[in-house]
Amino acid sequence: MSCLRRTGLLQAAPWLACAAWLAAPPAGFAQNGALPYDERISWLSYNADHPAGRNWSLHFDGSYRPMYGAPWRQWLVRPGANYQFSPRWQLSLTYSYFSVHPNGLRDPDGVVGEHRLHQQVEYSHPLGRNTMRHRFRMEERWLSSPWREGEPRAWRWQDRPRYMLRVDRPFRDSSGRPRPVTLTFYDEILVSFASPAASAFEQNRLYAGINWRFSRHFSFDAGAFHMAFRPQNGGRLEHNIIFVTLLRNQTPLKDLFAWLRRR
Repeated sequence: MSCLRRTGLLQAAPWLACAAWLAAPPAGFAQNGALPYDERISWLSYNADHPAGRNWSLHFDGSYRPMYGAPWRQWLVRPGANYQFSPRWQLSLTYSYFSVHPNGLRDPDGVVGEHRLHQQVEYSHPLGRNTMRHRFRMEERWLSSPWREGEPRAWRWQDRPRYMLRVDRPFRDSSGRPRPVTLTFYDEILVSFASPAASAFEQNRLYAGINWRFSRHFSFDAGAFHMAFRPQNGGRLEHNIIFVTLLRNQTPLKDLFAWLRRR
């Protein structure tokens, strides 16, 4: 087992090094006014799905999202629940609250609060040696007016459907058995209803990265995606680069409680 883990780590090392290099380019690179993107942002994230029975699991994810070369920061905390009603189908329900920038990420005065619910269905199936995942998510968003001293906040409601097509391709040994390292690619499109933007299109996210499973219940993701983003209040299309580092935890709830009791 230790040999397999070392082999998986050796396979993952070049990809992890590449992701680290992309996430921290030289300081002078960010000062070039002719860059082919608008912003660089890091998503430092944690994602947990704790099985709580035969079909149910508790979900929690959170992330810290700083922007390179700017004071802009965003925190996201999102609890929820999953129901696995077959090996290939899963339903999810979550809630989150955070700040958004309807006028674009560089507008410090346009920050508004948002309450968000989402319902999600995910279907996965094999395709050759790959795993295909289809994720449809419907979000109900309650967006506030910008904060102004002495004025009450007004809230408006917006629906946002999202669809993701994802491909996971594991590394394999000479006998065809999967290694603990997996290549991941996905494309996700987000559209919005009841938006004053010029069209219903809001975002497209094109991602490439790796996943390294380093223990039974824990794995690590590193990658980046290009985000084509149209501000909710209209304006030109922004092109942002997002660097993702993600720790995943799938420890069963009973094992998690047992570990906490021992502490």
